[in-house]
Amino acid sequence: MTKIELINKLLKWAELNGAQISPDVEFKEISKNYIGAIYKGNKVPDSPFCPISIPSKLIITPQTAFKEFSKLLKNTDINDNSILKLHLCHERLNGNSFFYPYLNLLPSLSEIDSPYTWSANDKSYLQGTNLGNSLKENLVTLVEEWWKAINALHDDLPKPEQHYINMKFYYEYKFYTDDDLNKYLNDENIENWTSFPNYLWASLILKSRSFPAYLIDKNNKQDSAMLLPVVDLLNHNSKSKVHWDVSDNYFKFSSESIVPGKEIFNNYGLKGNEELLLAYGFCIENNLQDSVALKIKMPEEKIKAIEEYGIKLPTIDDYTNSVVANDAPSTAETKHQDGVLFFINNENIPSNLIETFQFLVQNEWETGITLRMKLSGLNHLRAALETKKNLLKLDVPQDSQKHKYILWYIESQFKIFTSAIKSIKRMEKEILKDEKTHLTTLKNVFKKDCKFQQSMLFLGFADYDAVLESQFQDQCWLLWLIRCYNRDQYTNDSECLPMWIHDLFVKLRKNTDISAQEVLNYKPIYENLIPDLSVQIPEIYGKGQWTLSEFIIAAKLLDLVGFVRGKEQECILVEQTYS
Repeated sequence: MTKIELINKLLKWAELNGAQISPDVEFKEISKNYIGAIYKGNKVPDSPFCPISIPSKLIITPQTAFKEFSKLLKNTDINDNSILKLHLCHERLNGNSFFYPYLNLLPSLSEIDSPYTWSANDKSYLQGTNLGNSLKENLVTLVEEWWKAINALHDDLPKPEQHYINMKFYYEYKFYTDDDLNKYLNDENIENWTSFPNYLWASLILKSRSFPAYLIDKNNKQDSAMLLPVVDLLNHNSKSKVHWDVSDNYFKFSSESIVPGKEIFNNYGLKGNEELLLAYGFCIENNLQDSVALKIKMPEEKIKAIEEYGIKLPTIDDYTNSVVANDAPSTAETKHQDGVLFFINNENIPSNLIETFQFLVQNEWETGITLRMKLSGLNHLRAALETKKNLLKLDVPQDSQKHKYILWYIESQFKIFTSAIKSIKRMEKEILKDEKTHLTTLKNVFKKDCKFQQSMLFLGFADYDAVLESQFQDQCWLLWLIRCYNRDQYTNDSECLPMWIHDLFVKLRKNTDISAQEVLNYKPIYENLIPDLSVQIPEIYGKGQWTLSEFIIAAKLLDLVGFVRGKEQECILVEQTYS
């Protein structure tokens, strides 16, 4: 039987059971393997057009599953949607089921073609993407949910012959390769209804076709799903203006985007390509709803400090708009145990992501968010995004529609990373411009402190560029910081030696213990520089205190007030100011 014939059979069944389907609606094959609902009317309706109304008896809800299936459960301590999934698997093989005309039309696991069921080669193209990183984690969650569900089945319930072989999968799947999973998950025998492939099928059906059950009954949980036969045949268009209404025991779908002779679309909501690919097996080129994920793992004490400062960290509940979200809601103890997840889209880098990175670089001498933290945090965030971007592989062969979808998905992530990195560069540039009086670069030191620059000639550095080429920047900074500490020893040079650096050095010198390991680490560098410089250029290096202790304190100070910028790794000193 063809797909159109199955649809017509479904429509007939639905109308016999009270569904109201406008005669101006025709389901037809618009292109190969693409079936849609066409509006046959001659003019645009004056008001929102209601082509489909479905009575409550045709709607499949968790209550439907409980009513028909609860007697088969030894306990109901499982998620509503888990029971609904089991019910779908069980009823799917029952040709006498009231809902069989609908269930028989639902796409198979292979027809959905979710990345869960892809070959190892196809999955390999996703490496470095959000989906490539989360696919196994998502699968583990689903397996645990399935295991809990099938263990709730009554012992006396007739089960398929392979039931206990199905259960064996739970103990072995962690050792499966992607090829093993591909072979196992594509073995979709509907008679074997307690198997994980069938549960995965039901999960994807809910993921791709369900509506929130609270639309028809406010007593339903926010994440409880329901299935609407006929309505879920409508394809997706994010620009379509639609209305979902419930009255007189009917679910009514209507649309303001009706054009004579054109397809009638539903609007699945603002879905990015990751969700579309995972749940529906397709992507949209240049999808403006796309986003990229950045997960940050932090110790609990750091999370607590960030939240106490007033930065609101997101939880998975903030991002979950699907009606088939996993069970186990977040708690204070679990909400960040796997890391804090941030999403960046085409238009926005979340402010709390920026603030989190700024807070993560806070040192023991800083409170609040300082100017140095602002700059260093942006630099670290940019580096993290560049690392993620560089993991993406754009060399996907375009030899199939699936591979085109994969490339669209990866290209979209690439564009978002590129845009976000440019935005961060702009933010950094604006701060550097606005706060330049609080910043000290080595290039400016060379311009203003001529005696110090001349002293570098003894070490073979004619100018700033020579210092960079020789990667002597850090040692140069240490020498100049000690010079700032000894500023009172120089008669005419104090104006080019910032007082704030001197004061912070003094404070650090008084409050810092130097370890034996630090002495061992810095002694070779110190002995290679200071003794000769103090003899050759005593007017600088022979005045004040230039012991190994000052050298070590200078290194600590450089870590506290410096931030490293860009590919050239330019170190800039930042005066401690607060936003």
